[in-house]
Amino acid sequence: MLFEEPEFQALLLLHGRDRRKIGAEAELRDLPKVLEVVKNKIEIEKETIASAQIELRELETKASSLGNQIASIETKISQQKTKQLEVKRQEEYQALENEIKGLQDQMSANEDDQLETLMKVDDARATLVIAEGKHTDRVHSLEKQLEELNERDTLLRQEIGELEQEIKASGEEMDPTFLREYERVKKVVRRPPYVVPVEDQKCSGCNLRVSNDIVSSILVEEKLTVCDQCGRVVYIQR
Repeated sequence: MLFEEPEFQALLLLHGRDRRKIGAEAELRDLPKVLEVVKNKIEIEKETIASAQIELRELETKASSLGNQIASIETKISQQKTKQLEVKRQEEYQALENEIKGLQDQMSANEDDQLETLMKVDDARATLVIAEGKHTDRVHSLEKQLEELNERDTLLRQEIGELEQEIKASGEEMDPTFLREYERVKKVVRRPPYVVPVEDQKCSGCNLRVSNDIVSSILVEEKLTVCDQCGRVVYIQR
């Protein structure tokens, strides 16, 4: 039976190596896109941490600025109260009193703003702690994934190189007729598999029924046969 012949087994071996090489090449082609996705995720995680750090710094700067403004207003109020003790005229005294009242209102507003800002600082600091923990862990995980992908790139290139040598060796050892037919089928069929079994009189490559002539060619004439629907090499294993 053709399936059991060494020439056909050599064809199956070549086909298996070919499929592994095609699969490895496809994975290698897709790796740059996968690497880019992982790199983008790392940047997003780092930006999240950086944003939390920036927000905290901005709030701390605002709180500090408000503190300085309050201290400055307190100094001005003290100065105006000192002036009040020195003035003789009632209208001057009242003018200073009004100015002091305005400064006190301004200071009160700043104190309210400072209190609210300090509460936001506490929240931002807590958020940063969470972000630095959670997002840093994610960054480490993604960086490890990046290393594994780079290692996979190296392994795939090595595997493809080895398979190319094995495919070359298989081709040199194969029956030239089988090899020519196999190479012709590879040009006709768009994607693997190129060699498939017939099961229940259906080609397992295209899942369509093959003719009785195809079955006869395989079983009776024991010829290298292609599917009359998709053009793949077909065989029957018994």
